[in-house]
Amino acid sequence: MNKRKKFPLISPFLSLNLVNTEAVSHGRRHELLSEDQDLLDWLHIMCEEIPSLDKTILTMSQSELTEVLHLIYDFRLCLRNNFESIADGNSIDNKWILSLERNIEKAPYVFKIHAQQLLQIPTGSIVNKLFSLLSLDALQLISEGQLNKIRRCSNPDCVLLFIDTTGRRKWCSMKICGNRQKAARFQDKKDRGEKITLKIIIDRLIYKELK
Repeated sequence: MNKRKKFPLISPFLSLNLVNTEAVSHGRRHELLSEDQDLLDWLHIMCEEIPSLDKTILTMSQSELTEVLHLIYDFRLCLRNNFESIADGNSIDNKWILSLERNIEKAPYVFKIHAQQLLQIPTGSIVNKLFSLLSLDALQLISEGQLNKIRRCSNPDCVLLFIDTTGRRKWCSMKICGNRQKAARFQDKKDRGEKITLKIIIDRLIYKELK
């Protein structure tokens, strides 16, 4: 059995996790959804991470997966542009809200109780269901005021976004960028310390020669 591809899961929100399927490594932006299987792996992981998610999206045929993969890049870019704009302090674009609402109109919701949970189940084609779920998630972030807390990672080379619920969070993740930046600062301090020590030694040698 093949292992599923790994993704940077730093958010419990479906739409934000989609945006974070682009990541930077070694100074280059990498596409984490480059083929159909990547998309299917991501959907499986999302259904594991978000138990209330409608799992019928996992039953996409090969042709549906290919169709979604072609469409999802533009949808993700739109999400990213709006999320980053809000992170930069701009107001939410009403035209974007309307486009999200139109996606839901293509796959409106019914409600079912499953395992004592009230689930929102989109109707319509599998493809429309997925974009309806993504759009609903983004609209819920807006309506609940969560997008006011969206932040860029403090690592200027990182493109991952996150919701800062504490008001103090700086990094997308301590594992991804936080520890890396701490290690870089430690190494920088160590290098500066070694340079200062070397300078002191050289100064002492020069002073000794001049005496």
